[in-house]
This record gives sequence, C-alpha cells and structure tokens, in this order.
Amino acid sequence: MPEAPPSLLTRIYYVAKPFLPRAARWAMRRHRAVAIRRRHSAVWPIDEAVGATPAGWPGWPEGKRAAFVLTHDVEGAEGVEKVRALAELEMRCGFRSCFNFIPEGGYRVPDALREWLTGHDFEVGVHDLNHDGKLYLSRAGFGLKARRINGYLRDWRATGFRSGFMLRKLDWLHDLNIDYDCSTFDTDPFEPQPAGAHTIFPYWIARPEGAAGEGYVELPYTLPQDSTLFLLLREPDAGIWVRKTDWIVRQGGMVLVNVHPDYIDFEGSGDEMTFPASHYEEFLRHVAERHGHEIWPVLPRAVSNFVSGHRLQRRDASGQWPLRQTDGEGAGIKIWIDLENTPHIPFFGPVIRELQKRGHRVLLTARDGYQTCELAGFHGLNFQRIGRHYGKRLTAKIWGLLVRGGQLAAFAFQERPRLVINLGSRSQNLAARLLRIPVAEIMDYEHTSEPALLKSRWYFMPEVVHDSVYASAASDRLRTYRGLKEDVYIPEFVPDSAILDQLGLRDAQVVVTVRPSATEAHYHNPESEALFIRLMERALATPGVKTVLLPRNQRQETALRATHPEWFEGGKVVIPPQVVNGLNLIWHSDLVVSGGGTMNREAAAMGVPVYSIFRGRLGAVDRHLCEDKRLVLIESTSDVDHKIHIEPRVGRELPNSKSTSALDDILSQLDLIIASLESSPPPSVAMVSEFPANTHP
Repeated sequence: MPEAPPSLLTRIYYVAKPFLPRAARWAMRRHRAVAIRRRHSAVWPIDEAVGATPAGWPGWPEGKRAAFVLTHDVEGAEGVEKVRALAELEMRCGFRSCFNFIPEGGYRVPDALREWLTGHDFEVGVHDLNHDGKLYLSRAGFGLKARRINGYLRDWRATGFRSGFMLRKLDWLHDLNIDYDCSTFDTDPFEPQPAGAHTIFPYWIARPEGAAGEGYVELPYTLPQDSTLFLLLREPDAGIWVRKTDWIVRQGGMVLVNVHPDYIDFEGSGDEMTFPASHYEEFLRHVAERHGHEIWPVLPRAVSNFVSGHRLQRRDASGQWPLRQTDGEGAGIKIWIDLENTPHIPFFGPVIRELQKRGHRVLLTARDGYQTCELAGFHGLNFQRIGRHYGKRLTAKIWGLLVRGGQLAAFAFQERPRLVINLGSRSQNLAARLLRIPVAEIMDYEHTSEPALLKSRWYFMPEVVHDSVYASAASDRLRTYRGLKEDVYIPEFVPDSAILDQLGLRDAQVVVTVRPSATEAHYHNPESEALFIRLMERALATPGVKTVLLPRNQRQETALRATHPEWFEGGKVVIPPQVVNGLNLIWHSDLVVSGGGTMNREAAAMGVPVYSIFRGRLGAVDRHLCEDKRLVLIESTSDVDHKIHIEPRVGRELPNSKSTSALDDILSQLDLIIASLESSPPPSVAMVSEFPANTHP
C-alpha cells in the first residue's frame, strides 16, 4: 500500500509557505501543536505498541542492547556556520553523527566542510533536493529530480537520504542510489504525513518485483525532533529525549534523533527560534554515563550495512506497509490508568504493553508525590501529571482527594474512557464515580478501608488473599490471580551492575538497602521509626557496610538529614541523587529492610534476604511470605539486633522461573470485563455502587 499522501490543507500550506512571514508560520504551528499533543497523548512521545521486537531480529552487534544514532539536517546558511561547533560538541561527548545537506537549497555546501567532517569520522548525507515540499508532486517530476540527487550522492560519496519535512513515497525512493533512507519515524503526529513506521527498529525495503537492484534500509527516527520539542512545544529541557531513550534501550531498539544545527544557540539560552546547546549536551552526557556500556554508538551507514545483511522487512503478510493505528480505529476501547504512588509504575508497564497489543488505547495520569512522576519518567511511561500530594493530616488528605478528584474528573470528561484500572487510587475512583466509569482495582492488602463512595466495580487480588479473607464471598466482582502482583513485572528484570559505580558501592563488602516507613501514610505506626533508627545504628557500626537509604520524598530526606547528620558523614550512607531502578538496586543488595510492602515483596520474589519493619496490620500476602521463610518480620529492637543478618549474600542467581501466571490471569480477567463493556452501555450509578457486604477490606 503506498504511503498516505499529505492532507489537502498541508499541500495548500506548502504552496503558500514562501509567502507567509516566518513568525506567522510558527505561530500557526504552535497553536495547532497544543491540540495535536493532547489528542495523541497516548502514542506520543512513546507509543508502547511500537516497541515489539521484529520477527527474526538477530540482536545488535557485539551483544549491545540498543543502537544509538545521531543525525542532523542543515536547513540554512546559519546552520552551515554551526556545523563544526555541533560536531566538536559531539566529539567531546564521545560520539559521531551524520550531517545531511540540501544540494540545491538556499546555501552552498563547502567542499572543505564536508571533507573536514569525513576526516573526523563523521558521515555526510543528502537532504532532499530543494527542500521546498515539492519533491513528490508527480512521479515523472520525481524521476527527473532523482537523477540530480544521485549526482550529489556520487559526488559527496554519500549513501543516505532524507526528504524535506519528512514527506515521503517510499516506493519511489528506489530511483535513488542509496543504501538507506531516514524519512520515517516511529510515532510523530506533528508531521505532515503523521502515519508512522510503527517500529523503533530499522528495516529493509525490498525493490518491487521485476525491478533491477535490491532495495534499501529504512531508518526511522525514534526521538522527537528538536524543532518539535523546543520550538513548537517550548519544552524547558531534554527530559522527553532522556525518558524515551531509556525506554528504547529497555526495548532493545534504535535510538535515532534528528537535530538541526540551525536551531541551536551555542552562546546563550535560546530565543523564539533557538534552544540552548546545553540541552543537547546534557542529553548526550546522560546517554554516555547511563547507557555507554550497553549501546552501539554508530553512524547510520553502519546500521544500514548491518540490516541489509539480514533483510529485516516490515511488510505484513498482505505485502502492505503497516501504518500506525489512528485514534478511533481498531477494535479496542479507551482505558484509563492512574499512577498515585511509586509501586504502581513497574506493575503497569507490562499491563499497558499487553493492552495496547490488543488494540486498546491507554491513557495514563500520575500524581506529583513520592517521586511518582520521576519514576514514571525513568521508566519511559507517557503520562500526564495531574495533582499532587497534600501531606499527612487527615484534613489535608480529604482536601487533596476532593481537589485531585475534580482535576481527574475534568480530564476524564474530555477523554471519555470506558474503563478505569488502578492499584488503589482514591482520587481516580472518585472521578470515575462522578462520571459513571467502571473501575477494576488491583489490590493485595486487605486492611485498606474505603468509603462506599470510592468502592470499585471489580477487585483483582492474589489467590492467597482471597482464600484467607474472602473465600466465603461468592461474587464475580472478586477476581483472583496466581502468585504476587510483583510477579507481573519481575520476570522482565535484567541485572545491570553499573548501578554499583553509579552509587559508589563497588568497594562495599555488604550493601544494605533501607526504605523507611511512609510517615505520611494513614497506616503509619511510630514503632517502625524506632526499628529503622536502630537498624541504621547497627549498619553504621558494622565495618565494610554501605547503606543505600531511599526516603519516600524530599520532606522525609530533609528531616532525616537534619535529625541525623552523623549518618551522612564518611560516605557510609548513600541517598541516590536521582531515581534509580528499584529492582536493580534490590538485586545488587546483600539485604533489604523496608517499612513498606512492595519493596519487601520484590526482594522476596527475587530471593534477596528481606526484613520488614512495617508495624501496621499484617496482610495475608506478608503472612504467607513469612510462613514460607521468604520474609522476616521485625517486631522489636531486639529483633533488629538478633534477626537481621548484616552479611554478604549467599547465592546470586535469579529464580529460574519466568512464570507469567499473574500477568496472564489479570489480562484474561480484563479481557472478559472489556468484552462485557463492549456489548453493553456504561453502567449506571446504582450498578457502580453495588458491592456484596463484607467482601472488601
């Protein structure tokens, strides 16, 4: 199937573009971008569905986890003047890139500049012909222009091409003598032809049957363009680049970005049409420091050579190009998930991916509190920040519930989801009740109290909770799953020892990870604080021990530093300066001590010695883990001294089981619920409020 052509409005825009003042053009685009971003929030900047590994994918060379490719389109004479400065910035960070020049645009490409680039191991490519939006006006006209483009490819010893404005007719590009093209993207609704390649992997495009030659490699860009982030959307930093890069690396795909030297301010803080060079430099340094050991930093020519040897095609069984599913198409429904606390984030990652594979559109919101938004960004989740935490006082909690509930209701009224899924988000439950949206709540702690107004339509719980507490309550609203909720995401975990260097733990004989109790939570018991302080005293007094302390929020960290400054002398106690992968930290610890629930259960699921200083009402899951000797309950300071073994961990093997039973069970139940929603109208208020007596904690 040929690429969908640009809309009539887009074609009119490019005809009128030369006659429109630059300021007017950008004002129009910025106004339109706000609506586009809101409408496509579920698939931009991250579309979870595009992360699927292609069938037959051989993996990256040298066992690297992901490829990292830098490209640049030089649009004007000002950009030409900045090429060397940009290249030198990249060299300082340890990278090389490809600069694409317009052969017959508004500037001349100096031979000396191209030779300087290739002499310093950079690559040169061809960017369109005139960059006027008219390259694909007719098949015959393209054929004539292709001959001129081929001449520049030959003279510049270039093998790659990218169209202006990402306009494209991929089948026509066989007229070019290229090894690769870069005119597509995984997801970018801001482009004139917004249908993406639907993948974060490169792929082979075979020449049509009967034609001469073989084909070329398509390299979609997978990070938003700099012009989109900093000129259209006015993003204040490179956070979106960072978050999406982290996500792509986890998926094992190709990080490819297109940065225009024209838009970079190397001397100041940027203006209406430029952004500071520090944004790009900070991004490159993040990649080098965090992913340097696991990425393949490579020029597009090398990726092309690799892919062409494997012929990794993206045509489906019908021989058609897969286009990104647009809003409103497909068999799925709109599902809304709210992240109100940090444990929600790793759990929902696999769930979101599977729901999107089934064709559903997932809306994601997050509360600003307990580092929830920071961790969601770390995991590459595409969320909308709504509301904040209001503190520990009951009146503040009630006020926060009402305020955030109203904010979420406004969001949901606009988006109209058919189903809500959460891990106990009271404010989302309130919003859902106001709008009569049914709620499926995942729970694994039966002692949480909820007023009738906030009760959910369905509850998913581990079998051990159901059998211990609700066995006599027969109701289709109680759904069970095997194992623990942590079993949903731990099978995906891959250890990364770089965290030892990141936190300065490489020389420690024993690493103790400690999570204080949630002092602002409704279930907090002050006894936990006495156990926590005694543990810290023991750890500090034990030679060779380094303690990684994970405060719940900035307020708790500030209070601990003020109350116990002696803990932070000598480097024996480390508080990570930024969000880290919790599972990775647990795995590289010799023991874990926590005043909460999720971290304890994660450690138990991975076979890491774990001790609970939680002094609230013990739930069925924790009782089960204690009985199974996978968790040790600490109830007194004497227990801290005698039950907690601060010593090197024996055995460093991950559990052999990669069971996905918990995830499979939850998804199967959700499939049944979604099927019932698709065949019936939304439930009434009365239906939502009904729930069998004595069946909910």
